[in-house]
Amino acid sequence: MTQRIELNGSDWWYKDFVGEDWIWRDAEKPDTKDVRWWRQGTVPGTVLHDVWKNGETPDPFFERNSLLVEWVPERTWLYKKSFFVEEKLRGQRVQLHFKGVDYEARFFLNVRPIGTHKGMYTPAVFEVTDALLYGQDNLVAVVIEKAPDEQPQVSKTSYVRTHKSRMTYWWDFCPRMIHQGIWDDVYLEVTGPVRLEDVYVRPQLTEDYRHAHVSVSTALSSTRSALVEVRTEVRFQGRPVASASSRHAVTTGETRLNTLVKLAEPQLWWPNGSGEAHLYEAAVTVTEVGAEAASADRTVVFGIREVRFEANETTDTTAKPYTLVVNGEKTFIKGWNWVPMDVMYGVPQPEKLERLLQLARRAGVNMLRIWGGGLIEKDAFYELCNRYGIMVWQEFIQSSSGIANKPSEDPDFLAMMAAEAESIIPRKRNNPSLVLWCGGNELQGAGDIPLDDDEPVLAILKEAVQRLHPGALWLPTSPSGRLFMNSLENIANDPTGLHDVHGPWEHQGLTAHYTLFNGGTSLLHSEFGVEGMTNLKTLNATIGEMNQWPAGKDNPIYFHRGSWWNNEQLVQEAFGSRLTEVRTLIRASQFLQAEGLGYALESNRRRKKQSSGTLPWQFNEPFPNAWCTSALDYYANTKQVYYAVAKAYRQVSVSAGFDMMAWEGQQRFAADLWAVSSHRETLSGVKAVWRLVGARGSVYGEGLWTGRVESRTPIKFYKIEIPMERVSDDLFFLVLELSDASGRVLADNRYTFSRTADMQPMLDAADTEVQAVKRETADDRWELELSNAGGFAAVQVHLEDARPLVAEGYVYFSDNDLSLLPGEKKTISIDWSGVPKEQRALELAGWNMAVQEIR
Repeated sequence: MTQRIELNGSDWWYKDFVGEDWIWRDAEKPDTKDVRWWRQGTVPGTVLHDVWKNGETPDPFFERNSLLVEWVPERTWLYKKSFFVEEKLRGQRVQLHFKGVDYEARFFLNVRPIGTHKGMYTPAVFEVTDALLYGQDNLVAVVIEKAPDEQPQVSKTSYVRTHKSRMTYWWDFCPRMIHQGIWDDVYLEVTGPVRLEDVYVRPQLTEDYRHAHVSVSTALSSTRSALVEVRTEVRFQGRPVASASSRHAVTTGETRLNTLVKLAEPQLWWPNGSGEAHLYEAAVTVTEVGAEAASADRTVVFGIREVRFEANETTDTTAKPYTLVVNGEKTFIKGWNWVPMDVMYGVPQPEKLERLLQLARRAGVNMLRIWGGGLIEKDAFYELCNRYGIMVWQEFIQSSSGIANKPSEDPDFLAMMAAEAESIIPRKRNNPSLVLWCGGNELQGAGDIPLDDDEPVLAILKEAVQRLHPGALWLPTSPSGRLFMNSLENIANDPTGLHDVHGPWEHQGLTAHYTLFNGGTSLLHSEFGVEGMTNLKTLNATIGEMNQWPAGKDNPIYFHRGSWWNNEQLVQEAFGSRLTEVRTLIRASQFLQAEGLGYALESNRRRKKQSSGTLPWQFNEPFPNAWCTSALDYYANTKQVYYAVAKAYRQVSVSAGFDMMAWEGQQRFAADLWAVSSHRETLSGVKAVWRLVGARGSVYGEGLWTGRVESRTPIKFYKIEIPMERVSDDLFFLVLELSDASGRVLADNRYTFSRTADMQPMLDAADTEVQAVKRETADDRWELELSNAGGFAAVQVHLEDARPLVAEGYVYFSDNDLSLLPGEKKTISIDWSGVPKEQRALELAGWNMAVQEIR
């Protein structure tokens, strides 16, 4: 049987060298006299992280300290480790695997050079059967070369010659912290003479989805001719459901085999929100005939599903199809853009990864787009997406560069990308979550027109995807045209030409933002966003208090930490230039981000037959910026915008379309009310209640609608028109609630408006009192009933973990950042994950209420 011996750990030793000084010093050899200044490091990991944790650089996450670590990737780094190999392994076949080394390296085992490798997404694998010392200690050494000179965000894409994460060379949300290191697992793999090199499981469904033909293709390598038995067993929930065995004569070298098993009534893999993400296993065992034990075995997790694109409802016959159909059902893409979860992406953070993907799942996300300036992610990412039903849009790591965005046509570059695809695709294709491959981010030619499959490198990648991962979807780039930008100008000039578009990434203003998204015509909106400040705890941890104000671009620290997304001036204007301290600026900024992005998503979803999906920019961030478009801060804590997106992505959504947030000078308040459902069945007997309510509780208008909401068909069910002279409160709210025939609430929503020229009335809100009653449930959950006991609306009530910023475990809220009208109650469900009971504590705050701690 296959045995895996891990070489990961914190018992590696590392040292930096200038150039090839390590050769002169025999640093890679066991008997080297170079014994000074070796430090203990961790694999998998990141060079900079090891250097920082050994106290040799300042904290790169604080203020502008990242500027002080830019020397690290200019050095050559040597990592080495001693490990013992048991005598009983003698006679077996042993390979040494490096799943990922960033970027170029030389490898040594017991003094002997065993090879070189270039490329962070492809493994370095060496046959070491004859190089190991059995019953003795062995020494493996890896020389990591100086990081390649590559392009930051602003440059020319044609200069790029590597397939490496671009983000760490400097991007708008990540300072220059160039990554190096052994960033994925290192292990010995021990087998008999016949090894399983690859297992590819390809299920194909019949038209009625009641049967599946599961093709299991295996690649064997053997050191000798042999007669082998190959047994394939398919399991569901640990129980065998099909199997097949066959005998084959293999020769020295590689042999490819194929086995077909049939499954009746297969349990399908569904995206989040559409059904269960059922997973199967295919266990393949290879045994030499007559041998007592198997030579090798491998188990692959897979899912049974079918994906395709169908045409959107558009009169433009040149448009690509973007309507996603999963297992025969049209599925609106409720997506988000994913970037690496850490600038030091080699350091394993399983708890943080689980937290991020759990938050995505809870928000109703069914697809994450892995942006083309980031990573081909590690296996753990796809494995969690498999479990949570989160589809993956995986881009090859190519991106625009601002000045010119067309990739190189150099033959060496094209050959390198072809080789990368040949290695990467087979290692990821078994994941049922991986539904779409894309050539890269914002690759464009003349006139900023997105490139198509005629572009040489994109043609190469498309061919590799279609050959190696048949059944996967493909897009040449994002956006894929025919126009690049979602703008009023493009909508006016070519309303049917906005197929798959990007932008904008900024709040457009209290009126212009709504004008743009009310006029949307795109078929797919694969990247766009709204900027906002980070959370206060993160700001306090990363910027000294004396340097936190002023918070605009003229502050050099704020300029360093997300200057592209610093819209302090717009936030000031939106609130009457009344923001004078950090806490209030954060609240105002995050409010605008949430309202702006939430409205954009709702507007796109209201065009559901024309629009087939939204993927806002961006879900997470790899560095603790002061300003960013992310919905979470670096420490995986939610910003207000997270809950706005979660509300927009609910299975049933009720929303309003309107023209502005601040209504000064308007004769009438007007809004159209919409409902949309992702359920398969029609919802009958639906009741919708709306109220226009002032901050002191006065009701200026209300109404009731009853009817039905068709499956996946948006319905505009009501038009509100209220004379503004009737509204006497400067701050007022539109409150919506949708319930089914039994009275169960299906969806709710509310919008905050001002009667004045800006949102200043939110700052002038009279003090109120919110009371909180906690109840602990049998399933270890908290139910928190919040009630506004005062005579004025509680503005933007916010719950957060009261513990220090970096603490064990996480807390999840069913809702957050909401305004409560006088006398109104709201119950929030709270889940604690990995938090000891004695440490559980929350902080309850709001714009016009005292801070409380709840334990």
